[in-house]
Amino acid sequence: MFEEYLQDSYDFFITAQKASEESDDRKARRYYRASVFYATSAMEAFVNYTADAFAKGESLSPHEIAFLNDRILTFSPKKGELVEQTKYYSIDNKLRFLLRKFVPDFEFKTNTSWTKFMEFKDFRDSLVHPRQSEDETEVADYQKKTRRGISGTIELMDYLSRGMYKTPLRKQLLDLIPE
Repeated sequence: MFEEYLQDSYDFFITAQKASEESDDRKARRYYRASVFYATSAMEAFVNYTADAFAKGESLSPHEIAFLNDRILTFSPKKGELVEQTKYYSIDNKLRFLLRKFVPDFEFKTNTSWTKFMEFKDFRDSLVHPRQSEDETEVADYQKKTRRGISGTIELMDYLSRGMYKTPLRKQLLDLIPE
């Protein structure tokens, strides 16, 4: 699913650029927002896909799998056993965990992919939880932030793919990094 979301995000990005070239700012903003939402959803889907693969393969500890699946294992004195409960974790914490585990030399403070993704996540959060009644973001800012965000998202996925699966993302996905 994450691959389709990345492709959708890219298509919305291209459509937004065309609308911007035609000076249709309202349409451009609409499609940039769609691109942002799809790209960030792609990362969520990628992490969920990864968590599911590790759960099926039982290749991580039960606590690590629970963490990636927004669960927590706790002991129930009443039942006398471990029980799962829902506990939501942020995507950046899940990514930090996966990167530390599978890409141990990854430098969070200096890696531009991480910086781009975190800025993109903040931008997405500002769109989901707006503080003003009108969208006053300039179309040029949308283009810049969305381009950097899609790039950072795909680059992080590639780092993780290389670390976890010892293979890069498929070329068709890497080709979606906007120029």
